[in-house]
Amino acid sequence: MKENRFDAVNEVYHPYVKKHLGNNPLQNILTCGGSEGAVSAELERHKNFIYENIFHYEILEEHIDYDEVIKENILCPDVPIQSVNLIYADVGGDEYTYEKIVEDGIEEGVIKILDSGFIDNKLGILVFLFFDGIGEGRDLEPFLDKQYGEYKSKDFFSTMIFWDDGYGESNQQLDGVVFYE
Repeated sequence: MKENRFDAVNEVYHPYVKKHLGNNPLQNILTCGGSEGAVSAELERHKNFIYENIFHYEILEEHIDYDEVIKENILCPDVPIQSVNLIYADVGGDEYTYEKIVEDGIEEGVIKILDSGFIDNKLGILVFLFFDGIGEGRDLEPFLDKQYGEYKSKDFFSTMIFWDDGYGESNQQLDGVVFYE
């Protein structure tokens, strides 16, 4: 068992992303978290990637430390980003976060993300990972392993990630999928 959440996720995350994206230069990466710690963690997680832009999403205003953070639901953005090769939606929160995600509509949101993500997508690939930290009793059922409009998911996986950071053992579900244009 890994000592911290970051390393435990990366043990699964990096091999899966490398399997599908290799060492290709990426266009845009979408991640979650607007706090200094969350933004720093995602910059560290992606430091060995070559990419044009990384966009950070956060629903809760009080967790945003930077003007550049997009205050939206990463799973259903009002204005989705174009040319996306990689999404790491590490979604955590309370009842409000859960209600917002369900209210906005995951299926409609994922179709919007895919439609926009494949505009001028040089690789024709979008790797999408969802780390469900919404909270006990409110976990979302795996939703990536299905058809979204014209987009069929491929190479879906779902696994529990375990770690113990000194505050007791913890775990969360990590799902991943690849969509091709």
